[in-house]
Amino acid sequence: MGQTLFSQEFSYSTGYLTAILNGCLFAPSLLTFWFVNGVLDFSTAVAIGAVGTPAGLQVRLLAYLLLVPTFLLARVITHLLHPTHRTQVLAGSCPSSPLMSLDWVSMGILATGLPLAIQNFGPWFGMNVIFLVGVFVLPRVLPAHLAGAFKLFAIVLGGTVFLYASYGGVVSMVPHPSRVLGPVATVTLSDDTTLWLSRLVNSIMFGPILVGAFGVIMNHVLTRPELTDIPFVRHTLPRRDPDLVVVTSAAFGTAFYLVVVAVATGELVFVP
Repeated sequence: MGQTLFSQEFSYSTGYLTAILNGCLFAPSLLTFWFVNGVLDFSTAVAIGAVGTPAGLQVRLLAYLLLVPTFLLARVITHLLHPTHRTQVLAGSCPSSPLMSLDWVSMGILATGLPLAIQNFGPWFGMNVIFLVGVFVLPRVLPAHLAGAFKLFAIVLGGTVFLYASYGGVVSMVPHPSRVLGPVATVTLSDDTTLWLSRLVNSIMFGPILVGAFGVIMNHVLTRPELTDIPFVRHTLPRRDPDLVVVTSAAFGTAFYLVVVAVATGELVFVP
């Protein structure tokens, strides 16, 4: 009898272990998401200047290599600690509501580099002003049949202004951004301010809280109707997740990254 129970419990085809590994807690699609999202996040981080040194890029790579197994372990633990979810999982079904999101966990890692990215503050300010006016303000007074196309144009224009203001100075065939855009291309944060912001976001005391709050804001902004009704763009936007899932996942991602940094470098910032 004991051998039979042991075989049922740990057999590949039956038992609780199969329910955990073959069910929704370990989805093979997460591996695809991990690879695609990792490529997008790394290219985005490099493009916006969120990675300051090759060593920083290596630490982020290490964090992404460890991200999926860490996320899966955390999700298994959280679901099994939740009484209702534990019953559902051990019965072989998926819990009806997620407790963590890999998308927001990975955002928590990327957001730790934003202070470095926004040191060139002018391009960010100019781009977001164009987004605000072109997506959320002017379309309210435009005819409905023109609003979608105008929003799409504003997004393209904002991205173009950001790229030109950030990198146009190295292209000799175009006028220097400072001559065309003025302060949008020239306003920067001081090194001291950037360092303080970076230490604030990368501190174990404040980083997870700030990044979690940032995730909640982005969760609401990116899922607003003004964006979700734009052709093409709506297919690239995330769905709106519960705020508790967002803040928990983003804070977990930040804390996880800071632990990886501490292990890799021997440095852990508690307070800025």
